[in-house]
Amino acid sequence: MLPSLALQAAAAALCGIDIVVRAARIRLLVPDAAGSRPSLTFAHAIALNAYGDAAAAITPGRLGGDPARFAGFRRARIDTPRAIAALAVEALIDWVLLVAASVGLALAFGDTVALGARRLASLAAGPQVRALVALTLALALASAVAWRRLRHRVPQGLATSLAESWRQSRAVGPRTVAVAGSLTTLSMLVRTAILPVLAAGLPGLDPRAVLVGSFALLYGQLIVPTPAGAGAVELGFLGGFGGGAGLLLAWRAYTLLLPAGLGAVLAARAALATRARGATPASPPTSS
Repeated sequence: MLPSLALQAAAAALCGIDIVVRAARIRLLVPDAAGSRPSLTFAHAIALNAYGDAAAAITPGRLGGDPARFAGFRRARIDTPRAIAALAVEALIDWVLLVAASVGLALAFGDTVALGARRLASLAAGPQVRALVALTLALALASAVAWRRLRHRVPQGLATSLAESWRQSRAVGPRTVAVAGSLTTLSMLVRTAILPVLAAGLPGLDPRAVLVGSFALLYGQLIVPTPAGAGAVELGFLGGFGGGAGLLLAWRAYTLLLPAGLGAVLAARAALATRARGATPASPPTSS
């Protein structure tokens, strides 16, 4: 059964908040050449993050996200050192907070985590998982091919900019890191809240299992060798805490399909605009 329209509207609002928060964070990490104000408009920031969401959705472990966002930086005329520095500082903040949140949840909900692990192990031993494993392997192969093609789109001269990128990274002040960390925390909370909001009022679901499962399913995709954790996420969702197919579909829509779809639409629009500019005929020479 699908969640109610009111709950889906709340989930859509959380998805929109996450998009805005992540755009504000990446703008903060890309000051102008003088270091005084952001170089990116909100529109550019939303677009380049959306490019990353679209590419991450079709590559293993979301590996295509940052190369696609780098292309978005270049489209916004951000130089290579500042783009690499922003992505590197953001990734460091993400991983520090991700590890801290994982430890915190494990300590706070250890019994729920253990119960979910036992349920997954029991489910994984069953014969019905074989088809899912085969599908997962096929998706992993397809995503590896997609990543190989996407990787060739990254400019080859990036290594020459690493020294300047390191200098730019070290120039990021503690206050900026603290604010970016706060925005990252807010983004994690908002994204993790989408599943509990969608599951609110559904009978038979343990709220603690839904909370822990939401976090694990969202960020466990970083280590699963299929696009968006396909296969493994579905197995964990349906087996880990017993969520129904309707709830799974709605959760995937607001955590994956909407952000990735936005990126695909914006990328297609940018490609069409570039093609249109290239096809514009030159003005005929004027006669003297």
